[in-house]
Amino acid sequence: MKNLLIFPLIAMLFKKPALLVATVPVIAITKLVVDFESVAWILFYMLILDLVTGLLASYCVWRKSDRLERWFFGKGEGFSSDKFKRMGLKVLVYLGVPFMIIKFQEVLMLKNFKYDRVSEAEFELATIAIIVFCLNEGFSIFHENLPKCGFNLWERLKKMIGFYKEIKNEITE
Repeated sequence: MKNLLIFPLIAMLFKKPALLVATVPVIAITKLVVDFESVAWILFYMLILDLVTGLLASYCVWRKSDRLERWFFGKGEGFSSDKFKRMGLKVLVYLGVPFMIIKFQEVLMLKNFKYDRVSEAEFELATIAIIVFCLNEGFSIFHENLPKCGFNLWERLKKMIGFYKEIKNEITE
């Protein structure tokens, strides 16, 4: 029993076994809900990454163009205030929609969404909206911005899959 002092919970359960009966149902009753704040932070980081890759893509397009304007930050060829306004509007929508959905879920007393094939945890409806926004940002980063910078992820994946199929055919022959 002296060695069990390293693990205080185990020692306590040996001293008072009735606690085992009290703790097991509590563990079984707790339900898992995906943390809204953690998913919102992921969206924030993806927004920053989209902003950086968008600026880089605009610079690459501006650099390859005739460059009628001398500076990258200008009236429209490179980075303009119109593009910044659209980014601001996107941030407002990304902030407003989830909180509006949270209020609707509270007022209408809607249950959380659970789909066992995807996850054991429950999703709030606002969390699902943020996940959709994250997918949109991922599409923007990998399909719109990075190909303009010279890094086309989809083309590289297609080449890798084609190379894998060629090697597989050569091995089977």
